[in-house]
Amino acid sequence: MMGRLKPAKVTLTKMIFKKIAKMPFIVLALQRYAALPTESNMPPKIENMIPNPEIKKGNSPKRLGCLQRFAKRKFFSFDGEMFDLVGAVRNLLRCCDSEIVGKFRDSDTPEQLLEDFVVPVPSTWRSVNGGQCESAQKYLSDQVAQNEDLLNMFDRLVQEAILPHLKKRLVSVGAVSDDEDSVTFYYQRPPTLRLQPGPGWASVKAHNDAEYGHQNGELNFWLPLTDFSKNNIHLWCESDYSVGDYHTIPAKVNQAVSFHGSSCRHYVNSNITQYTRMSLDFRVGVQGFFDPRWQMRGTTDDLGRKEFML
Repeated sequence: MMGRLKPAKVTLTKMIFKKIAKMPFIVLALQRYAALPTESNMPPKIENMIPNPEIKKGNSPKRLGCLQRFAKRKFFSFDGEMFDLVGAVRNLLRCCDSEIVGKFRDSDTPEQLLEDFVVPVPSTWRSVNGGQCESAQKYLSDQVAQNEDLLNMFDRLVQEAILPHLKKRLVSVGAVSDDEDSVTFYYQRPPTLRLQPGPGWASVKAHNDAEYGHQNGELNFWLPLTDFSKNNIHLWCESDYSVGDYHTIPAKVNQAVSFHGSSCRHYVNSNITQYTRMSLDFRVGVQGFFDPRWQMRGTTDDLGRKEFML
């Protein structure tokens, strides 16, 4: 058996470790490891993961467990004519640089299908492989953040349809009061627009959003903008924390599906068709469950929030 190290050797060992730990690839590995959820830092009990939430007077911390009861997957349909997100996204894409984002196959058709949007090949490859994927993603994100027509349509949908529906669910489990202006929501704005062109082998790996620094006091909302019957792309999700029972979420255009993405792992499969898959997603935090002071770990992509009282 090895004896205990002498103090001098212990000090030398620590110095060597500190120097090694400062190497870029070591730091990166440690950061990735620290961001991964484990049984100790990511328990399935949602109420145990809320860091100093802002709890409104009369809302006991014990009631935070109500989030677990309404965080299960839920579908919600909305009026596609009143809230024409597909049309707003189509108009946005028409204004984008075709060399970066892409263009529609039939440019003479006034109502092009989003499925027929073609992304240039360089924008599908990462820069390390000679492509422009990262810069194209940044460009598209900036276009979404600057497009007032899309953002106004999104605000109307969230404030007039999605949040009232969510509040009814919260009231039904006793999480919030039914009184007017009794709860504040914190919804992600701008939302994330995702394009997945085909044919291609790329897919999104199974993950939960806690791996990227998101807190547990929020719900994910996913809105498909294209018909999954054309591209056979589905959002796959497990039913609860770390159970691994992945199943498809067959949401259609003009539907929103909510699920607890911070704990439930989810992914999308590869697109082997010629049609592009598009979707819009965002997160909603609820007062008493969500901490607006939260600082995301494991990523620098901290998304903006808009407060709305209902």
